[in-house]
Amino acid sequence: MRRMIWGCAVALVGLATTAPVEAQSHDEHDVRATVEQIFEGMRTANADLVREVLAPGVRFSGVDDDGAVSVQSLDNWLNAIGTSEGRWDEQIYDVEVQIDGNMASVWAPFTFYFDGDISHCGINSIELMRDAESWKITQIADTRRTEGCPDPLSGR
Repeated sequence: MRRMIWGCAVALVGLATTAPVEAQSHDEHDVRATVEQIFEGMRTANADLVREVLAPGVRFSGVDDDGAVSVQSLDNWLNAIGTSEGRWDEQIYDVEVQIDGNMASVWAPFTFYFDGDISHCGINSIELMRDAESWKITQIADTRRTEGCPDPLSGR
């Protein structure tokens, strides 16, 4: 009897520890797909694809090496994407995702290519919230530098 109770206890602990992990990886997959849709929209100059994953009131900001902070409006950013003629390719790598319920944060180093050449690089900090339908991006902030940028497309 003691073995049966012990076996049931071990099984319950196993269920308790695997269920959140499975949910986390499904959520993480959805968060990553939402973020990747931004970059796919940039690569294909498809502002509508980007707009689909943005929350109302989304904010965009960046800071360069000199500490100059820029804030860009949604309309200006989407217009720039739509008129970029597919010349932009922002590659993210070493992506870290943190999730707590309906909130997620993504930390992703990036290298930005313009016409196939490295333009700049830095870190994206992307905040998301899940509404009744899907994950939505509420804020994107990034650092930007032009020196020492890795080249993830060539592996350097």
